Amino acid sequence: MTGSDSDRGGSLKELTEEECLELLSTTTVGCIAFINADGQQLIPVNFVVLDGRIYFRTEFAGLLSGLDRGHDDVAFGVVYHEDASRSGWNVTARGGARRVEDRATINRVLGNLNLQAWAGGVRSTVIEVRPTSVAGRRISAVNEP
Repeated sequence: MTGSDSDRGGSLKELTEEECLELLSTTTVGCIAFINADGQQLIPVNFVVLDGRIYFRTEFAGLLSGLDRGHDDVAFGVVYHEDASRSGWNVTARGGARRVEDRATINRVLGNLNLQAWAGGVRSTVIEVRPTSVAGRRISAVNEP
């Protein structure tokens, strides 16, 4: 191999909001970021995207349950990468979070087979993130000779 890493010429592409939401729908684990009385938090969650909104489940009295009363400034992100091909993507959604009260939406979220909690315990509180902005990037490495 010759040359420096900067000579390889990978490409970085900004994604549209539609592309971002489509990519979010291809995976089930992301991180929710917010600030609470204990400071900055970055917590992994299982999630599902329905109608452009992000949903996850939490315990009634867990760390994330503080979002149930509404939180106007959260970020939600997913990073995907493939080491072998040196490619991947990231998506970040920003907006507000709140507890879902509508029974039809709760049933739809809890009934989604892609939203299976990995941790034990009862996670019947559904939190919705309503993105006000969604952005992402895709990186692709150029094939080496």
